[in-house]
Amino acid sequence: MMLQALYALAQREHLVDDPDYETKRVDYLLHLDREGRFLGLMPTADDEGRAREIAVPRFPKRSGTGTNPGFLFDNAKYVLGLGGDGEAGGRNEKCVEAFRGLVDALTTATDDVGARAVARFYERRREQLPEIVAGHPDKAFTGSEWIAFVLDDDDQRAVHERPAVRAYWSGQRSAAEAGAGAPVRCLVTGDMAPPARVHGNIKRVPDAQTAGATLVGFNAEAFTSHGLAQGDNAPVSRAAAEGYVTALNWLLQGTPKRRYQYGVPIGNEGVMVCWTRVKTEMVDTFIDLMHPPPDADQLVSAAESPYQGLAPGDLDETDFYAVTLGGNAARVVVRDWLVTTVGALKKNLAAYFEALHIAGDEGKPLSVRLLLASVESPGGRGLSPELGARLFRCAVRGEAFPVELLGAALRRLRLPPDKVDERGKLRARCALVKATLSRPCPGRAPKEVSVSLDETNSDVPYLLGRLFAALERLQAVAQGDINATIRDRYFGAASSTPSLVFSRLLRLSMHHAAKTDGGGWAELTKSRIIAALPAEPFPRTLSLEEQGLFAIGYYHQRQKFFEKRVEPVVAPPEDEAASTVG
Repeated sequence: MMLQALYALAQREHLVDDPDYETKRVDYLLHLDREGRFLGLMPTADDEGRAREIAVPRFPKRSGTGTNPGFLFDNAKYVLGLGGDGEAGGRNEKCVEAFRGLVDALTTATDDVGARAVARFYERRREQLPEIVAGHPDKAFTGSEWIAFVLDDDDQRAVHERPAVRAYWSGQRSAAEAGAGAPVRCLVTGDMAPPARVHGNIKRVPDAQTAGATLVGFNAEAFTSHGLAQGDNAPVSRAAAEGYVTALNWLLQGTPKRRYQYGVPIGNEGVMVCWTRVKTEMVDTFIDLMHPPPDADQLVSAAESPYQGLAPGDLDETDFYAVTLGGNAARVVVRDWLVTTVGALKKNLAAYFEALHIAGDEGKPLSVRLLLASVESPGGRGLSPELGARLFRCAVRGEAFPVELLGAALRRLRLPPDKVDERGKLRARCALVKATLSRPCPGRAPKEVSVSLDETNSDVPYLLGRLFAALERLQAVAQGDINATIRDRYFGAASSTPSLVFSRLLRLSMHHAAKTDGGGWAELTKSRIIAALPAEPFPRTLSLEEQGLFAIGYYHQRQKFFEKRVEPVVAPPEDEAASTVG
């Protein structure tokens, strides 16, 4: 179903209207006269440095150390033999000769004036290279520049766009398809057609090869069956294969404002892309909420709509699709595939953001990337790549938050605070703790957790967390900025084995209070919390869920200390008020 939805997307966005051409970035147009003489190297970049995208002959699949040139369009290594490690010869020359072979075959078959000009250019390529290099803005080629040819008196039309060249290229591809084998039933479209032997590369997937990786492929005997080779094992027509590959690459391409056009990064090892059956603004809203741009303040109003959920009667049955991808060298790994409706998505998003809503977030959505980064161990290791995909399921399908995130958040809270954006990361960790506790999961009932400080909450772990925050505040008032606070030293023990440390911390707090003329509001808060605790020894241990409540209590009380206090207005005694009236 996923490939069918992607193929339908390619058709909806007119990405495969011309089956033999595709849109790609072209960095330079190499201008020639009819005799193949070099006239100029024209960059296509605009004022912001973005190169122009034009229709070019559909690019071949490349992998390994072999040579597989593009047709009248390729990078500088294939077109000029320049750039990379092979500039002086070797592989670059093999690339150029392979590229030239396609040009010579085209010229022989069509005798097109544009084809002849390119063929004559290659007859004198070496002698023209110094002038071409001098025309490069940096006076040197890296090999990654994408180049197409233009006949100078042809109204700036690329050679590969000339009618005779188009007809030849279409015929070559049709002949290749006809030789692929007997027609079979395509698993994507249901049409009878020869199967595509190999499928194109998906680019820009994290942890995959830079040149791209394959989503569907059979490159080892263990992956084949019944003596079938390559694409025969899962027959997909050329049109369908090129359609889904083009659609995925279109979703993953970058924009000036986003890393992925319709995708959300998941840590450093994955990306989630999404689309709908019928074009809708909900896709952009979803991406902006799950991965807010730098100007996230403008999204508060956009976030308010999902927070509110569905309005009565607002049931949008448009299909919403999301796939989470990761890389494994030459392979693209599908970590998750989700199908729902836009109406259900809005409702589930409302519940998702409500679960994560916690004091101090100012109504701004927390991105998945920030949530995952906040619970990673120092060095960014230790989290399963699957966790990001499961976190998206919480938002899209309304499922329980992974209990692994609760453990990861608590482990990270036991470590010393971050030096950069400590308050933001602490808020993200405690938001995950709150969200995990508030949703049911197998073996555990949901726990009602307030957004901000709840002074009526009598749960012992919650009160102990509040007490720890008050003790930390007392130390800060008494000693100011010090190298190691009680949070640095004792948070882990206090949240898991309270009886071992709280007696010591309370004795220490008396010294802190003495240095501050009684401790002020922090000391008063400490006294009130102790009065609310049951008259029994501190617990020996706290379960994982209780440690979560401890963290929430600590965060709520800590956040309360940062709020601006409003002194209560004390009414005058009744007799004084009466005398004033009289």
